[in-house]
Amino acid sequence: MHIKSSAFASMIFAMTAIGLASGAAWSPAPQTESPADRYAWADACKTCHADIHAAWQKTKHATAVDRLSGAEQQQDCVVCHTTGKLGRIERDGTFLSKNVQCESCHGAAAAHAADPTNRENLTLRPAAQVCETCHNDKSPHFRGFHYAGMVKLSHPR
Repeated sequence: MHIKSSAFASMIFAMTAIGLASGAAWSPAPQTESPADRYAWADACKTCHADIHAAWQKTKHATAVDRLSGAEQQQDCVVCHTTGKLGRIERDGTFLSKNVQCESCHGAAAAHAADPTNRENLTLRPAAQVCETCHNDKSPHFRGFHYAGMVKLSHPR
């Protein structure tokens, strides 16, 4: 069916007027999932992986944000000191993405935290390239990175 543009505009105007007159409220489209919603954050991992979480807490990754000044935390360098490459994610006053948590290396795990049998998009042993997105010569404190030697430090036992 072909509708002339002026007839179409009149029809839309009439439908809008009827909706407003009937008291129908306009509501925005539902919000889509935020990338941060794919993350469970370290405290959720601790529930099932307590020993690994305890070992991680002794690493520099667990205090990565604290190693930045307040000014540096407002710059791009915060991305390598937080989880998910999303920068500072806060919810209800809690800095959720603070530090290099489990999901920085192993993948976003909200689905896994909800159903431990779901391991989609997770990796047990991340490749060197995952680490090298931050451990590279763009860092002002880079002194070289040797994956084989360093990977053992991320989960000391």
